[in-house]
Amino acid sequence: MLSAIQVIRHGFRVFKLEAHENYSAESHFVSHYAVEAERRKGEDEANLWDVTLNYRFGTKEGQPKGRYEGEIIVEGVFSIRPDFPEEKKESLARMNGGAVLLGAVREAVLNQTIRCINGPVELPLVDARSFLPEEERVKPLLPEKKAGTAN
Repeated sequence: MLSAIQVIRHGFRVFKLEAHENYSAESHFVSHYAVEAERRKGEDEANLWDVTLNYRFGTKEGQPKGRYEGEIIVEGVFSIRPDFPEEKKESLARMNGGAVLLGAVREAVLNQTIRCINGPVELPLVDARSFLPEEERVKPLLPEKKAGTAN
């Protein structure tokens, strides 16, 4: 069975990557990302959503530069089945669309850094629920460990 959301197309609007010559292996990697989703206007586009992921990465402020820093903006067009609940469509577009676009970003960064002087880098995975506004996020799927327990 196909998912309620399907990717129509996606592509990079911005792709900046800098390999630092004198980097510190002690620097802590940080990333910042944001997802925007907007329904397309027009009767014939009622089930299409534009999703944009803005992903920046580099070194924690105040530390020596790490191996890389960069900024990537990737945009995608997604279709959502008309029978999917209307009140959940934006969340589906943000969460699943964001996850698809982040996969494209991770693949592109790895592919580019394989050829870079500082070697390959794999961007970390993120919980796709973080693409939702705070008030829409659900609790983690696994219970948190309680202090003093083995699990």
